[in-house]
Amino acid sequence: MAGALTAAVRNYWVESGNWTRNHQRMEPIVSSIIDALVERGVDRSWIQTGREASLPASFGLRDTQWDIVIIKDEIPLGAIEFTAQSGLSAARNFANRIHEATSRALAVRSSDHNGGLQPQLGLFIMLEQGRNNAVQARLEAALNQFLDDELYDEVAYTCYSDAGLQEPSEGMSVQRFVDRFSRRLLARTVGPLEEVTPNLERYREVIEAARGEKKDYSLERVPKRGGQAEVFPGVHKASGIEIAFKRRLSQWTKAGARMGREIEIARILSAHPHVMPVLDFEAQHHWFIMPLADATAEEQFLHLKEPKHLHRMIKAVSSALAEAHRHGWRHRDVKPQNILLLHGRWTLADWGTVRRPRGQTTFAGRTGAYIGTPGFAPPELFAGPHDLSVPATDIYSLGRVAAWALTGEWPQANIPLLPTEEPWRTIVKEATHQEIERRPQSVEEFLAIIDREHNKAGRS
Repeated sequence: MAGALTAAVRNYWVESGNWTRNHQRMEPIVSSIIDALVERGVDRSWIQTGREASLPASFGLRDTQWDIVIIKDEIPLGAIEFTAQSGLSAARNFANRIHEATSRALAVRSSDHNGGLQPQLGLFIMLEQGRNNAVQARLEAALNQFLDDELYDEVAYTCYSDAGLQEPSEGMSVQRFVDRFSRRLLARTVGPLEEVTPNLERYREVIEAARGEKKDYSLERVPKRGGQAEVFPGVHKASGIEIAFKRRLSQWTKAGARMGREIEIARILSAHPHVMPVLDFEAQHHWFIMPLADATAEEQFLHLKEPKHLHRMIKAVSSALAEAHRHGWRHRDVKPQNILLLHGRWTLADWGTVRRPRGQTTFAGRTGAYIGTPGFAPPELFAGPHDLSVPATDIYSLGRVAAWALTGEWPQANIPLLPTEEPWRTIVKEATHQEIERRPQSVEEFLAIIDREHNKAGRS
């Protein structure tokens, strides 16, 4: 379907002499991108075009039209603007077009509508090459700045000349635009759990009644507060089932995106017995409901000093990571506070800093210059958290958790910390090499090292 969209863009210029009105020339392109989004799972009924394609006035520019607006349940999910620059007018109109695109995006980004949960913004730029190559260079610089400043989440950029249609930037190709934009939209619409798996059976009444309404829950007045959120113990009123209500502290867009990721991944992996599930959530990602854990690994410190109990916990978390890695995700913040004991079963929680599979990430700079918790995060998360995140990244953090449990010392960034006794001394050493390539490259390899070293210890 992206091929049809590319053909429509090319025909915009090829057939330009046969059209009299710009919006008519753009109709095949708008239609093609709608088809591409629908093919990737976006519901056609959510998509608005023409006079209906406008964001609410609370997003800044009253009555400002977009070419495509996607709205579900009255919540704006995304908006796309198309703009074309012909070779003859590019130099004259360039500054105006960039100013318009900047103003649109700034108006949305500066609003606090929906508690900071903002729609995804896409910009689709089509340039007809003329003799003035300086315009193309200036345009490419402006588009890169849009992404760097997070004004637009995705940009498509094509350039037409006598030689045909070109896509000068791999990161702004038509295919990439429709793939990533559609994934962003769908990530915002993760709905109720479709299946109550055996590990969630005791929460069936909560899951089946889930509707994203805070009034369905009775909460204690004093929360446990973390860096990004606070958690209130509570009860599902209709069933009396104990739950935990997690509410984000910040109302800004980045915090909403983080909680959205946490909800999305936890619900996709909900059938896994060692992943903390999300039972219900508010549509704008201000809060979600999860089971009430018995304790964190940090609170179970004395229990985990016993190697057999540590072994059980490490294998459980490894199982959760293996499933996430199979899908291409990296947790990037494995630490004692994010490992929770639930009905005697260890689970991994807080997927807010997850690294999505290649090609599915949101804007790379959104999570910050570095990711993770000092002492548990490996060196690569400070040097290149997006490009260098691999399975060995999470294995390092899990090795540091084992070192913390057995030594009683909180790890310091980039300073080795090893237990004194085998087999865990060798296991932790293998897992926490500073160099990525010296660590186990998969959870399976890590578990094989654990089994090998335990077998050696048993024979000695």
